[in-house]
Amino acid sequence: MNQFLVNPWLGLCTLASVVIVACTAIVFITDFLQKSRQAAFDAYLKQDMLSRGMSAADIKAVLECSSDGEAMRLALSGNQGVQVGLGKFHIKVGDFRKSAAELPDNVAAAKC
Repeated sequence: MNQFLVNPWLGLCTLASVVIVACTAIVFITDFLQKSRQAAFDAYLKQDMLSRGMSAADIKAVLECSSDGEAMRLALSGNQGVQVGLGKFHIKVGDFRKSAAELPDNVAAAKC
C-alpha cells in the first residue's frame, strides 16, 4: 500500500489494467452468450420443423436463408452511397437506389 502513496502513477496504471481486462472479459462473455443463445434458437427451430414433418431439404433451405442475415443485407443493399451533411451543405458519394426493383438481377435472385 505504501507503493501507491510513493508513486501515484502505479495506482493509475493498475486501474487502467483492471479496466482493460474487465472490458475484454465482457466482450468475450457477451459474444459467448450471443452465440449460445443463437445455437439454442437454431436447435429449437430444427426441433419444431421436425415435429411439423418438414423434410431435410426444407429445413436446410430455411436455415441457409436465416443464418446469414448480415451477408444478405449487404448483398441486397448493393453499392449504397454515403451522404454527409451539415445544414444546407450535403455531400453524396456513391450510388443511391430508390427501390428494390432497381437491384441487379443476380442480387434480386439471391433473396430467399
